[in-house]
Amino acid sequence: MTASRRVVVFGSLNADITFEVHRIPAAGETVVADAVRRASGGKGANQAHAAARTTRDVSVAMAGAVGDDEAGTRLVGDLADAGVDVAHVIRTTGESGMAMIAVDPDGRNVIVVAPGANHRWGELPEPPVGAGDVLALQLEIPLHVVEHLARAARAAGARVVLNAAPVTPGAESLLRFVDVLIVNEGEAEELLSLTAAGDATAVADAARRQHLDLVVTLGEQGAIVASRDGGACVIPAFPAESVDTVGAGDAFVGAMVSALAAGDDLVAAARRGAAAGAATVAVRGARHPSLTAELVDEILRRTAHPA
Repeated sequence: MTASRRVVVFGSLNADITFEVHRIPAAGETVVADAVRRASGGKGANQAHAAARTTRDVSVAMAGAVGDDEAGTRLVGDLADAGVDVAHVIRTTGESGMAMIAVDPDGRNVIVVAPGANHRWGELPEPPVGAGDVLALQLEIPLHVVEHLARAARAAGARVVLNAAPVTPGAESLLRFVDVLIVNEGEAEELLSLTAAGDATAVADAARRQHLDLVVTLGEQGAIVASRDGGACVIPAFPAESVDTVGAGDAFVGAMVSALAAGDDLVAAARRGAAAGAATVAVRGARHPSLTAELVDEILRRTAHPA
């Protein structure tokens, strides 16, 4: 496929508050946090950040909405500092999106999101994409907005990548406008009724049925990549000491769409995504502060030629 050299991520921007806890609380239980961190997040913004930080001469733009509060200013500024074009992020009246995250010492987490500006869409926005561009979408903005964006992008000749997270009722209606679908095991079961997400043959069958390229991420077990023509490939996970799994999936998607825009094939792009995800779980927070294309390259080289 011809490289477009341009990625547009259209999705959520959230202010994250992360509580480091000794264990995830049960329903109705209160636990005392060992520390609290505030940072910029949101699945869309995290993916744009990872795409920009791991790019190889690819232009990365973010489109979405923030409030007119201090958090909105910080969310946009942090992306701009990472090299993301933020001209398509609009400011609305009211609060920006916010997420509360509790993470334990093993990296397990629970997340509660207040959408704020991410759900305040009046007129349907148009995706700022053209023929050959890559548009990355998630499901932290309203489903009808995502469907409109995917339909319009497909009509414009862009390649549509959907990370169906979190899965929303009715999301199956989007699939006819999607070129590449990225899901984890739970999302694969809920969206595709794929109960054997770790089986390459089952994933290949699902890709053929849906007429799209399919990537199922499996955490420590790596990922399975299947093309719409039926071919499938297992990508082993890269070695990593997990400190915090928050943001690993977004790093995977961001690095992968950047690689797709640079002209990599599906498997090579997914390998870059897996390397970025492995780097991200080794640090605290949803965004690796030192994530770069060179770091991803080094992880790939080190795994291909272990010492």
